[in-house]
Amino acid sequence: MTLRAIRFLLFLVPALPTPALAVQVHGGSEGLVSHQIGHLLFLAGMGYLLWRIRRRNLQAPAWRSFRHFLCCIVLWNIITITGHWLDGMIPPDHFIKSGTITTSYQVNGPLDLVFYASRLDHFLLVPAFLFLLLALQRWSRHP
Repeated sequence: MTLRAIRFLLFLVPALPTPALAVQVHGGSEGLVSHQIGHLLFLAGMGYLLWRIRRRNLQAPAWRSFRHFLCCIVLWNIITITGHWLDGMIPPDHFIKSGTITTSYQVNGPLDLVFYASRLDHFLLVPAFLFLLLALQRWSRHP
């Protein structure tokens, strides 16, 4: 095998498919606690940025879009923290399964409804990143 062929094969190695591992289960209570601490730190950081922007009274359109982004991220963190906290309180029989796959969720009361709503975080994340994109576009046009 030539050096050129080896270089080509080494170039292809990162392109081979691997599991995405997009959903991570946190082992034991310490995994969840450290994850929740991460959410709290993220919430505090975004809240601090929001407070600084309001305090400096930045009113340009890009800053307004960025403020909307920060508000969505702060709300997302609050909802996600709540969902993680409620996760251990929901009885397993509320999850309807077909084999090993969860097919639906049974809402029996307000706690179940809050838990279910916490799983719809994309309703905050998608607009948040659209607001961020808008802010970045506006800043790139008018620095």
